[in-house]
Amino acid sequence: MSSVLGNYLLESLIYLDDQGQARPWLAESWQADANGRTITFKLRGGKTFHDGTPFDAAAVKFHFDTILDPNSASPSKGIVGPLQKVDAPDDRTVVFHFTKPFAPFINLLGQSYFGFNSPTAVKAAGSAYARHPVGTGPFMFDSWTPGTRIELVRNPNFKQFRPDAANQGLPYLDRIVLNVMAEEGVVTSALQTGELDAAQLTADAVRPLADDPQFVVINDKNAKNLMFMEFDYKKAPFSDKAFREAISHAVDREAVLAAAFGGNGTIALGPLSRGIPGYDDAVAQKYGTPYDPDKAKALLDAAGWRDDGGVRAKDGTQAKFTIRSYADSTTERALAVIQANLGDIGIQVDVGTADWGTFYPGLLKPDWDMDLNRWTWSDPSVMSQLFRSPGHRQLLPSSPAIDDALDAADTALDPAKRMQFVSAAQAAILEDRMILPLLTDWPMTVTRTALQGYRLDYLGYIYATDLKIVG
Repeated sequence: MSSVLGNYLLESLIYLDDQGQARPWLAESWQADANGRTITFKLRGGKTFHDGTPFDAAAVKFHFDTILDPNSASPSKGIVGPLQKVDAPDDRTVVFHFTKPFAPFINLLGQSYFGFNSPTAVKAAGSAYARHPVGTGPFMFDSWTPGTRIELVRNPNFKQFRPDAANQGLPYLDRIVLNVMAEEGVVTSALQTGELDAAQLTADAVRPLADDPQFVVINDKNAKNLMFMEFDYKKAPFSDKAFREAISHAVDREAVLAAAFGGNGTIALGPLSRGIPGYDDAVAQKYGTPYDPDKAKALLDAAGWRDDGGVRAKDGTQAKFTIRSYADSTTERALAVIQANLGDIGIQVDVGTADWGTFYPGLLKPDWDMDLNRWTWSDPSVMSQLFRSPGHRQLLPSSPAIDDALDAADTALDPAKRMQFVSAAQAAILEDRMILPLLTDWPMTVTRTALQGYRLDYLGYIYATDLKIVG
């Protein structure tokens, strides 16, 4: 919900510019102390919530106190890392205290998770607050029909504090309606009839609209998602780096991208999406594993995996394994390509998919061999979440080269030094063949030409004040 409504209703302390650098938004400045364990923010004045209450340091403290409160069970608590407490010594000063330096914190504040809600409204509504959120953004919540639509109206008291917005005044639109539609055929028809002015669609659904002058297709080439494969490192043969390397050279990423996303995206050789600050293409090219089935076969031969009637075997064990993943049409098409690619080098795999709530917790059990996974994040600290031992599935052995580089990247407050550690971590992860990076797809939005000003910021959030209808 926060990512959908984000920049319509809520605003954050910082935003990321088109280079991924943090810039002041509701904050006017910030400063870390000498040991990096305290960061002090100075807030801008003159901002109020939709209910007329002031946005101030107490509101910021309330937000983060709620995240830190164990009784809240906030999904954002893991994101703020070693944040210990927050003080508000005056109305425009907020002090964040950490148990150790946490370099990702500033950039992560641009996420919609850290858009601010009115403490007064939260306390008054209690558990029902999510049905009527109150922020500081350019639009205000009007109504919600569960499973059908959300209606927003213009905030008549809005003040624009983002200099990168084209419209520095009030929103152009009086009202925005967000419709929930499950079937892409229904969405396409609604665009064609004018019932919708914009919609996110897959490449298959976009194709019939792409050459129609009534529509504009917008690709988010700054996308920060990564589709990748990983292994159960605790069991043979996936504990063998040579076996993992063979599989890494066996998969045709271009074919996976074409099958799953109609070619709309870019292949990945590194463990970070290209849209994330710190992505190092030189490292990806040097240490990556481009498609090379002959090299994959040679690696398997050298490791003792011999052809046994079309399926390789070693010491009496055939190369028959499983791949798990989450269920959707793009994943299933990707799996079909991967299954065929591995079959071409003598590895037979069965694939199984389930809803995310079943698939992801299931990776903590020892009954799988490989998985096809996907994460979207905006900061290189995603590598720590996934690949710092013991990893997000509690399977990774300790690796000083990887762990030390990731720890250094997460604590280095100097941006240049941090990026050096981020590059070192990418190299170490690739050298270990810890994962098989596959691709980043570019989310596609189709808008009617009458809708002007539709553009996305670095994090993929819309500039809501810029939207207008012409003609």
